[in-house]
This record gives sequence, C-alpha cells and structure tokens, in this order.
Amino acid sequence: MSLAVSLDGVDVSGVAIRGSSTRRLNRPAQAQITIPMDSAIGGPGSRLKISFDGSLFFHGMVMDCETDAGEDDGFTVYNASDPMELWQWRPARDPDGDFSNPTFIADNIYGPQIMEAILDASVNAGAGPPEDAEGPLFLTMGTFEAGDQSDLTGAPTDWPMTIAQIASLLISTGELDIVITPTDPGGGVMGTVDCYNGDFGTNRSTGPGGDGTAVFSYGMGALNIRRLRWNEDMSTVCNKLWYYGGPRVKTARDPEGDQHWCWNITGDDPKLYGNSANPFGALSGGPFVEHGRGGALTTSIFYDAPATLGPLRESSQTDFGVRMEIKIFDAASGADCLGKNDFDYERWLYRRLWQIEASIRAVPRELVHITPIRGYGLGVFDIGDLITVEAAASVRGGFSGAQRVYGYTVSWDENGPFELSELQTSSDNEGFGD
Repeated sequence: MSLAVSLDGVDVSGVAIRGSSTRRLNRPAQAQITIPMDSAIGGPGSRLKISFDGSLFFHGMVMDCETDAGEDDGFTVYNASDPMELWQWRPARDPDGDFSNPTFIADNIYGPQIMEAILDASVNAGAGPPEDAEGPLFLTMGTFEAGDQSDLTGAPTDWPMTIAQIASLLISTGELDIVITPTDPGGGVMGTVDCYNGDFGTNRSTGPGGDGTAVFSYGMGALNIRRLRWNEDMSTVCNKLWYYGGPRVKTARDPEGDQHWCWNITGDDPKLYGNSANPFGALSGGPFVEHGRGGALTTSIFYDAPATLGPLRESSQTDFGVRMEIKIFDAASGADCLGKNDFDYERWLYRRLWQIEASIRAVPRELVHITPIRGYGLGVFDIGDLITVEAAASVRGGFSGAQRVYGYTVSWDENGPFELSELQTSSDNEGFGD
C-alpha cells in the first residue's frame, strides 16, 4: 500500500515517519502525523491530507501541533480533524437565521432533513455573514435520504443549541447516520456530508442478507484476529427509566411548579403503542406506532414495547434489583400541557429516545473489541458495515455474530506495515448472538 501525506499542499510523505488516520461514523474523523522538527511546516489551521493507494482517506484541519526536542533530535506531532469538528461552534438556525427559538425540527420532522436544513442555514441563513449565517462549513452537501417512518419532532427549549448538539440528539434516536467523505475539489472544500435514516453501511457478515466478505476470527477459521477484548458490564443497567419534560406546570396546590411537569414517559405512556385502527390507544400487538400530523397518518417504527420491553424490564429487575434513573429534559410540548391536544407531536423524539435507552440499558452491556493481524482488513469494510466476529470455544465457550463498525484506524510507522488498530464496533453488539 502506498502513502501520500501533504500539509498545505506540500508533500511530506517522505518525512511523515509515523501516523494514523481514524474514520468514524457520526463523529469527526481524526488524523495524526509525526515529522522531524527540522522538516516541520505549517501549524494550527493547516490542511492535512492522507491518501492510501491514491485514494483520499482523510482531509481536515490541523487543530494543534506539538514539538518535542531532546538532546539528539526532535519531532513535531500534528493532530487534525475533519470539518465536522466545526459544528460544535455553529448555532443551529432556521433559514431566516433564528437560533433563539427555531422551528427546524417541527418543520422538517425527519433526521436527514433536519440536518440538511440547519447545515444549509449555517452557511446561507438570512442575508448571510456577518449579519446572520456563519458561512462555509468546508463541505459540499451530498445525499440526504427522504424521511422514513420515524417522526422525530420534539424541540428542546434550552436554545440556542449547536449543530453538533442537535446531531448528537438525533443520532441517539437511531434514526440518523452522518457520513463525511473526504474530497479535494478545491475552493477550501474538504469533504462531502451525507445523511441517512440510521441505516448506512453494507452487510458484509455471514448472517442473513450478508455477503460474507468480512469475517474476523480468533482461535479458529482464518485466525486473523491478533487480540480480542470481551467486556461484560452492568454498571449502567437501568430497568426503571423515567423521563420528565418541561416546562414545569404551576397549579394552585403547587404554585412554583415543583412537582408538576408538562409531560413524562414512564413506560405506560399510551402513545408509545398503537395500531392503524387506534393510533393513540394503549394497544400492543405490533412493533409499529402510528400517529398523525395535519390529519394524515404516518407510521413510526419503534420496538414492540408491550411485548418485549415489559418482560425484559421485569426480568432485569428480578436478576439485578430495581435500578431507577430519572432524566429531566428542558423541553416543552407545542400542545397544551394539560393534555388537551391529542396529537402532541413534540414528544415523539423523546418517546423514541426512551424506547432505545430502555431497551439497551435493561441488560448488561457486552462489548467485544478486536485487533486484526497486521496487514489484514484494509479495504475489506468501511464504517457502518456489519462484519462477522467469531471466537473459538477457548474464549469462555466462544461466540459468533455480527457487529456494526463505528470506527477504525489505519496506522503506520517507519519500520512496519500499514495496519488496522482496534476496531470500534457496536457499543451494544447489534445483531450479536449469544
């Protein structure tokens, strides 16, 4: 594999004695290079590009550099991030520039469309910078999938919020994936941003629908894993999860609103469950929730909470004891807080968050980390893909299943080959078998 590294357009491949580049789903990509100090150029704000075999793998801005000089030599280390890093410094705006009480979530409903709206507004809102928008994000706008069936309305009231905060909130629902692909078309652009309905990637596992092209085996099969860590952790188990959402409601008996909230979700919210005949009824029987906007019914995909989460919580409480957590969201419903509006759109995002969190946290987290053998795995998969991971019976009885790749690092040094470091796979083993 060939390497090409440049700083501000200057080829430094021959002196970049060490380096790494990490590609990540839903988070900024990162890179680091080390150069002898007598060859060092640029500094914070410099543009770093890394290519493997002629394919651009990273393009971003140097955030910091540090020179460490000793008795005999010295080196400068550059750390860089791709343009998603800038989102933490940009307020999420409406097209007219409003960030103090924006309506872009209610206006766009679905994750990819919400992101498209606020990214565009950051560049172009109002009359443009300096009056309103902040200007270029160093990205071109790519694919923004049409909204699927999951309404994500649920506007927080603690505005302003940054683009990064909104992105994190939407990603947490499982209904949004953000992918930055490095590019170099000129004009300061360093990548293309694409947004998907939480389903980015290719099934490369040996499971149903997979093409079987990415199989990592420890102690068996191809023997292509050189290190494996298997962590089972119940420190974050919660089997009694309650959400409360603001604003607080003042009543005659509670004039300060200390004990009354606009809404809560405790697992018996009737609008968590329903069907087409009774979209707002407390009905079980299917993994779908149907709700209306403007008189039209749309279907939102949720877990089959009555059939699955109830027994799961009960089993968890029996096995691990009742573990309760109460979360407060400073969020207001656009509907009447006394519940007079049956459509109450703005709680759907939080219902989705509750179902995701309640499902994941009812059982101990099971994390499997793998490091492939040197020289193996490069180009076999990408972020978002499902891969098969398996271990022989010598590893506590063994296991086999699919994991989603959320990040991986390609690294090199002056003495060794390119290699993959530990893969950042599914935090809770999506699709992983017993």
